[in-house]
Amino acid sequence: MISKQPQNQSPAAIVKTLNIIHMALAAGQILFAAVTFIIPKSQEKGAANDMLIYIAPVLAITCFIAGHFLFLKLLSNIRRDSPLKAKLIAYQSATIIRLALLEGPSLFSIIGFLLTGKLIFMAIAGALVAYFIYVRPSRQKIEDDLSLGYEEKAELDGTDKVY
Repeated sequence: MISKQPQNQSPAAIVKTLNIIHMALAAGQILFAAVTFIIPKSQEKGAANDMLIYIAPVLAITCFIAGHFLFLKLLSNIRRDSPLKAKLIAYQSATIIRLALLEGPSLFSIIGFLLTGKLIFMAIAGALVAYFIYVRPSRQKIEDDLSLGYEEKAELDGTDKVY
């Protein structure tokens, strides 16, 4: 896989980029949910609308579990002796995959609410967005997930010179 990540980007900039990506994805879901709440809903009954009530929770649970285990699998593939930038780029990829697997069912549930007007869809989306916000990549979570040593933590903070 070819990485198009700029090679001169500092570790702190990679973390900042990851936080911006997370914030943008979360804001998109929240704004979309708010807009669909305002739009009048159709109360049409149909086989497709009836199936949505079963598909949305199954999709949410499946993607939640898959995202969690895939994230852990991708983290376990990161070599401990890799340079910090390589670790952070791999962590960024794993996090984006995890976030995408949470965002998809959330948007599906919001669309289900838009089509049916049933609040159960908004509850599913709300739970997914809440978890989405909970897994926000903070510097502390990154340090813990990657099991960074003292020197790598200093480099991540931008104080890579140890006196």
